Amino acid sequence: MGKIDNILTTLGTNNSSQIATAVLAGFKMFFLPLATATDKTASPEQKTYTILRDIIMEALALVTYIGVTGQVQKHATAPICKAYYKDKAKKLAKTGLLTQEELDILSNVDSKKIKMAGEDYLNRLSPNRKELPKEVSQYIEKLNGIVEKVEGSGEKPLKQTLETFVSGLKNSKPAEVVKPIAKETGKAAKNPEILKPLKVFHNTRIALSQLSVWVLAVAIIPPICNAVIAPLMKKFSPKTDSNAVKKPMEQQTLISKPTLQSNNAVVKKNEAVASFRGCYTNYSTGMRV
Repeated sequence: MGKIDNILTTLGTNNSSQIATAVLAGFKMFFLPLATATDKTASPEQKTYTILRDIIMEALALVTYIGVTGQVQKHATAPICKAYYKDKAKKLAKTGLLTQEELDILSNVDSKKIKMAGEDYLNRLSPNRKELPKEVSQYIEKLNGIVEKVEGSGEKPLKQTLETFVSGLKNSKPAEVVKPIAKETGKAAKNPEILKPLKVFHNTRIALSQLSVWVLAVAIIPPICNAVIAPLMKKFSPKTDSNAVKKPMEQQTLISKPTLQSNNAVVKKNEAVASFRGCYTNYSTGMRV
């Protein structure tokens, strides 16, 4: 039951695009052949060809969606998270909100620990979930503290600015608070928005899933299907009835040129012309009219 629980938990909690796309491919792999099998207008050869083609095509799509997208997420999510925090550290260095030590932490984020924490978060409902190492938890908490410090820097000055503004109005000194308001509001606006590690990991993973599915569906899977299915399906392609094509031609009646006898030449000629005009063959249908 452990494997079944893991599968159901993954399908219920994982909102990556490849899961929904793979489920759709599996649905089509089952029901398209079923619909073809119940088609009373198709011949047995046509049914065999169509059923095999649909099964092979959807199986290739399902395996590609799950396999390729999963590998992209596995190897690309954490490096992108590291690049994200490095970029934020460059922008935050100009604000003076963080110490040099905190900036160094953001500039050199440990992608392995973010990956472990992110995967632990995704598997939080799994019955077989293992306990996250203590050092990883502490590292993520330290990152969270830095992010909360940056986030609070935008809210606290704005709150103080509003309080100062109200106090200035009460004391009838609005001119004295206009300059601080502009300064603090501008400072809050310049502070870059920054997300917590698990949120960055989760969002990046979903974005990679969506991008991979679109690239696979448009540029990768169609040529793969053509390369695999085309030579394989030649053995099962329904054969056309060559006799049905040749039959009308065999039924065609060629009109011979009338022969004229020396005796009663004029009469024979007129009879031949009359016969030629009154009876001809329709070469498109093979019918005599």
